[in-house]
Amino acid sequence: MAHEPQFRFTSVTTRMVMVTFGIFISAFVWLVVATYPGFFLFNPFAVENSARAAVLTLTTVGWIVLALAPVTIFSFYAAGYRNSLRALPIAALIWPVSLVVNHISLFIQDGKIYTGYLLDYPIFIATDILLPVLLVTIWFELRHPAHPVHKHLAPKS
Repeated sequence: MAHEPQFRFTSVTTRMVMVTFGIFISAFVWLVVATYPGFFLFNPFAVENSARAAVLTLTTVGWIVLALAPVTIFSFYAAGYRNSLRALPIAALIWPVSLVVNHISLFIQDGKIYTGYLLDYPIFIATDILLPVLLVTIWFELRHPAHPVHKHLAPKS
């Protein structure tokens, strides 16, 4: 009988996976922003309507949080700061919630639903829907204090 090597999860492996995952998610968002700068990079105060400017500011904050939070949260988590995970669902949902608010405000203003971009540019399905769902799912799994991953990280909080 051949001996099969056993893979053992170590604290170093766990930390590397967490940090690498955070880097990947954040880099993915930044790459989408770089690919479609006109969609993301604009002055929200350039519009005359102050309510519209507020909604556009909210969306700007939303995508910036989605771009920065995964690498930050997973790095802190890998360093042993378990409480950093508490911010994950908030960080994951700011962007899609801001988009829903934006779409509702546009519907009220113009009477049109502007969601066709999801079909025209399917990558936005990943950033606007799949990525937030993935991050909330990971939080939902890791939030339990007895999760096996926690034992590989030195608790600091």
